[in-house]
Amino acid sequence: RSMKFIELFAGIGGFRLGLEKAGHQCVWSNEFMPKARSIYEHNFKDAPDGRDIRTIQPDEIPDADLLVGGFPCATFSVAGRRTGFGTEDTRGTLFFEICRLLSSKRIPYVFLENVKGLLSSNEGWDFATVLIELEDTGYDVEWCVLNSKDFGVPQNRERVFIIGHLRGTSRPEVFPITRDSQQTATVAGYISEEYWPRRHEQIRRVYNTD
Repeated sequence: RSMKFIELFAGIGGFRLGLEKAGHQCVWSNEFMPKARSIYEHNFKDAPDGRDIRTIQPDEIPDADLLVGGFPCATFSVAGRRTGFGTEDTRGTLFFEICRLLSSKRIPYVFLENVKGLLSSNEGWDFATVLIELEDTGYDVEWCVLNSKDFGVPQNRERVFIIGHLRGTSRPEVFPITRDSQQTATVAGYISEEYWPRRHEQIRRVYNTD
């Protein structure tokens, strides 16, 4: 069925392009960087909200079926200083704004993307934090690393994708995605309230920290 979605950290609109081609409707977007916002407006004839996401209140955002976003990756990337969720560079902490809005809006589905380095940043604890925060916000989540070269794009670009649904709603299993026998997701996983009943168990089970 067709869904209404909102797009955070929209960039030049990669999520929107794919979702609209699949028949879904963007009802609101947000992008703080002026140059990316200008390209987005040129591409879609629709200007994203340009405010700092930290200043936006949930009641200012339309209701939607899906929230999508590629939250800032610079502090997780192997090409950067890998400060993760540290206070020295707060771009990584903008992820928590997603959880803030999800907690209030109770959007049924969430679809996020980031660099593969998120999995190893801070010895895996940053990714554990992402999963735990989404779980605590009320979402069962699954994740997968996919490479664009396996999907018809002439580029070797690995990214981790995270899909969540509000606990208590039905869901199809999405990951792992297999294009054919040679193209299979390299990393995939799933967590739910039943699988991770307590915070310390969540971390122990995923990262084997016994």
